[in-house]
Amino acid sequence: MGNSLSNELVMEIGSIMLGSEEYEKYEWAGIALVGNFSHGQQRMNGYVYLVDGDYQAAIPSVDALRKIKVLRDEMAKAEGREWHQCLIHITRPDYKINIQFEYDDPDRWKLKNISRDMREYADFLKPEM
Repeated sequence: MGNSLSNELVMEIGSIMLGSEEYEKYEWAGIALVGNFSHGQQRMNGYVYLVDGDYQAAIPSVDALRKIKVLRDEMAKAEGREWHQCLIHITRPDYKINIQFEYDDPDRWKLKNISRDMREYADFLKPEM
């Protein structure tokens, strides 16, 4: 992901996420967001990790998904292949952003078991803080 347009898009995605009302209402230490383009879908899911150790399911506005799609398309032009999913982490206090891309396993960061307690999945996505 070395080109300047891709880097600019990552910064724009981070700005959209940090400006999201969905996250502003929490005193958070980290955010995890999955952008999923597997199996013909375009969706996102994720969590906000609070300073007290708790977590809440939360996603930013659809503008983030649109910008993630632009990043995916731009990277596909440069690399000749599309990734299925990305996992975006933002952590405080330094506002560090880290993105991982999954090209091979379309279900890598997919929710595997639906239950009333989503702790296992939330922990699976949790950024290092």
